[in-house]
Amino acid sequence: MKPTPKRQLWGIVLAAGEGTRVREFLAQLCGGRGIKQFCAVTGRRSLLQHTLDRTQRLIPRERILVVVSTEHRAEVEAQLAKWPTENIIFQPANRDTAPGILLPLAHISYRDPLANVAIFPSDHCIQHEARFMRAVGCAVAEVERFPQDFVLLGMAPDAAEEGYGWIKPSTRDEGRTTRGVQRFWEKPDPPTTHALLSRGALWNTFVCVAWAPTIWNMVRQVAPDVDAAFADIRHALGTPAATEVIARVYASLRSLNFSSGVCEPLVARLRVMPMPNVGWSDWGSVQRICDSLAQMGKLDELLARLRHHKGIDPTTFPLSQQRKPSVALH
Repeated sequence: MKPTPKRQLWGIVLAAGEGTRVREFLAQLCGGRGIKQFCAVTGRRSLLQHTLDRTQRLIPRERILVVVSTEHRAEVEAQLAKWPTENIIFQPANRDTAPGILLPLAHISYRDPLANVAIFPSDHCIQHEARFMRAVGCAVAEVERFPQDFVLLGMAPDAAEEGYGWIKPSTRDEGRTTRGVQRFWEKPDPPTTHALLSRGALWNTFVCVAWAPTIWNMVRQVAPDVDAAFADIRHALGTPAATEVIARVYASLRSLNFSSGVCEPLVARLRVMPMPNVGWSDWGSVQRICDSLAQMGKLDELLARLRHHKGIDPTTFPLSQQRKPSVALH
């Protein structure tokens, strides 16, 4: 009996967001329009470029697709000029995170129907990239063994953050590096976050790994209309009608959040891999950006950029919670 061939690993980098909560701050700090994933907060590389660089530790660039917004074409052309053009996927409109995943997934499934897929947001700060990518590699190995599972990477929290998704893992299964999921919450209210922190729940990093047919099956279970819409797109790819079909589908496509609309109803399909401390943060607020930079010893550099290069009073923005005094976010 011949061994089952190893499935190829593909990557999806989500880079179509607007980052409205930090956009004014980043525009003043970095210049341009302040679109988070295209900003170089430290050094010369943007968050997107950092994401692509670390993703290539595991996946070759010819198998990494980047989904972007048509509204960000100038930034895309500047930062992805050397990226394979067939791997830059422009979405016609923002329909939340599920379509943001499914459009590049349709392109992957057209090229490689049995692919394994790792999904990465492009607006995260990760200080220990090698350690992080080793954890992703462990998640890939789990999906190789158990292709019916959808594996999320979970981070041990250090605070009752309200803007994160939370995962309550089950007890460990013998022989597994991942754990089952008892329950999944997408951005619960403050009392719930404090309770989850005390009960050992994990933050959902939204970094995930799955077999492509598993993702399509999950969407089909909870949102058959969305699955049918993307089936039309998949059938049109590779034909002259593809662009027209995608535009037509998006004109009537409803928004669907992948975390609340797909993961929450299907906790039985989810597995979570607790990650070691990799210095991870989702830069969804100015406070989180400042906290990360304080941990890296770079907050003074940021404040100096605001004060001297931009002529901005840094006290108009929140400082790190680790520094006193701290200006609270409202």
